[in-house]
Amino acid sequence: MTEGDRQRNQADQELKVTDRRHFTAEGRLRSEVVDDEVEQEAPPAVAEEPAQGREGSSFERRPVDEPPGVDFTMLINAMAEPALLFLGEIEHPGLGRASVDLERARIQIDMLDLLRVKCRGNLRPEEEGLLERILYQLRMLYVARANQPT
Repeated sequence: MTEGDRQRNQADQELKVTDRRHFTAEGRLRSEVVDDEVEQEAPPAVAEEPAQGREGSSFERRPVDEPPGVDFTMLINAMAEPALLFLGEIEHPGLGRASVDLERARIQIDMLDLLRVKCRGNLRPEEEGLLERILYQLRMLYVARANQPT
């Protein structure tokens, strides 16, 4: 055995590894963990009244103030405007005339629908109604444009 092998062997014997993880791979609390350590590192309590999602998971509902000067209706209108542009309802500012691009209009409508799905349960009734009406109108315009002879 060479000198280097002896030094490595000695270093391996002196190395002590302490597992400081609080939970096992299965997610159970390790028995070696002192209760005080777990309480110190525990995350703060979440919602007082958790709401149940579709999969049964709970989440916290907190009122969030909208940034000053903007509201959800402005977001809906900002997302609907390109759809109207692509449907030929609004004159294209760069071209100076209306043009139709059904694929891009469909993408904008789908993004608004995704917004509707993701915001479900978090909108005020008037916001939800506005989003539903705009989606309906855009879809009807899309169908009318798609059925027009080219």
